[in-house]
Amino acid sequence: MIKKIALFSVEASLGIGTGHAMRCMVLADLLANIGWECSFISSQKSYDLISKLGRFTRIEPEEFWNNPIQHELLIFDNYSLDEFYENHFRKYAEKILVIDDLANRKHNCDFLLDQNLGTKVEDYKNLVNSNCKILSGTHYCLLRPEFAQLRQTALEKRSQTKIIKKILVNFGGSDINNHSENALREIEKSDFCGEVEVVLGFNALHLEKIQNFAKNSKNKITIHAQADMAQLIFEADMAIAAGGTSAWERCCLGLPTYIVKIADNQEKIFKELGSADNFNKFYLKLLDNYQAQVKKIANYVDGKGASRVISSIIQQK
Repeated sequence: MIKKIALFSVEASLGIGTGHAMRCMVLADLLANIGWECSFISSQKSYDLISKLGRFTRIEPEEFWNNPIQHELLIFDNYSLDEFYENHFRKYAEKILVIDDLANRKHNCDFLLDQNLGTKVEDYKNLVNSNCKILSGTHYCLLRPEFAQLRQTALEKRSQTKIIKKILVNFGGSDINNHSENALREIEKSDFCGEVEVVLGFNALHLEKIQNFAKNSKNKITIHAQADMAQLIFEADMAIAAGGTSAWERCCLGLPTYIVKIADNQEKIFKELGSADNFNKFYLKLLDNYQAQVKKIANYVDGKGASRVISSIIQQK
């Protein structure tokens, strides 16, 4: 039996971050589990940054542009690409899926996915071809299976939470603007006293600064270079973090978060899930309405979005 082929066009870097590649790997793993052959059209620097990409064959972008192959599904998750690039591969791809968050350029695709909060089908009506199926909103969030698996246990755990003992700080593996240290300073000035888990990659630019800060903190600070995010989110009682794709992982497991907007495309998330004007106010308020906050954010994401996306693609004739 000849395997169906899915190709993912995506990049990762210190500037771009790892979120695009990570959510594409969620889809790639699901497709691979049902027998598809998945490869990534990406630069070597993406593979160097994300070791888990190594389980998929890498295709050099320029080589694929010059010598495309026939395939069943082509996925674009790249803000720098638009209909010009998609048109080039139209005759080689049976179906094209575009993953977008910006709604600021035209596309030629069979499916368009925008998993962000508040996104509407109308946002893309004039940006895609008439026969494109638009998958919009957090109902389609791309999360790894372990989040759905932990969800019920996490929500039960939070229903018993009376005291915030552990805070998760997560601004991505690279965190080039050192939001992590800023967050730690806010925690240090606040009324909180307990454990803090910080997620940073081995090559994070400010890793040494964070390590030095941790030595003199009133709190017990642990730095994770290779993190099991689902488990860290599960164990934490609240977070200080960015409003990017990781926000949906925290919502799925009902983790209240003081959100820091670090990119323009996080505006919708920030407005809906936005925080008080400083961390300590948020922390003190959260002590009074913890269960209500958990219930609110958990309603946005149930962890099954990736399966819904795959079903939409496979079932369409």
